[in-house]
Amino acid sequence: MLDPSTYTRARGGTIGDSVSAWAFEELSRRIVEGELAPCEKITEESLVRDLGISRTPLREAIKQLEELGLIERQRNRTLRVAPLQSTELIELVRLREHIEGLAAYEVAKLVAEGAVETEKLWAVIETIENAEIRLEGSARIDRIFALGTEFHAELVELSGMRRVVRIHGGLQLALARYRLVNARDQRRLNHRSAEHRAILEAVESGNPEKAETAMRAHIREGLRAYTTNPDDGTHA
Repeated sequence: MLDPSTYTRARGGTIGDSVSAWAFEELSRRIVEGELAPCEKITEESLVRDLGISRTPLREAIKQLEELGLIERQRNRTLRVAPLQSTELIELVRLREHIEGLAAYEVAKLVAEGAVETEKLWAVIETIENAEIRLEGSARIDRIFALGTEFHAELVELSGMRRVVRIHGGLQLALARYRLVNARDQRRLNHRSAEHRAILEAVESGNPEKAETAMRAHIREGLRAYTTNPDDGTHA
């Protein structure tokens, strides 16, 4: 599963104080994992009781969740979990394609200059390959999904572009609900390590255009899987 604390770290620390950061991460987790379902109505009163915190840190957490599009404030000021929508999914994936394509381009340039090392990325790929072979069922699905997320976050981090890293952290979190559906598509799941290996080989070639093309192709294939999965709740 995606760890919501990745987003707060990408922003250079926590969101507000430690209580609001915890509330943000806990609510993000519940939304991503479906404990708070799409379109489910929520109230500050119920969340204050459930989380055992005061309104001030809760409101700060809700503000951040609204900015990420995970929670919506309706016209009558009530709150609800944002629905899953094919139009939003396509927008998010296209944004991801541009951001991660740029990151792959920049990392390939840095590799050619000898400015960065890719051992950590290779280690993630090896761990994915081991999971593909040794794990089964939901444990296999969840592990491969988490490792894929780690691979992409690490590659973006290697680019050294701090603003891009922050934007990418929020994007990963906004996409997580959709990606958990896609993670259960066994057809793509069986090719995750091969796809990531192709990206990293392109990066290590030192050819920025080749690296960007490989990353974009990988993400476009993911979009096709999202929009053809009958269980994803979208209609693209």
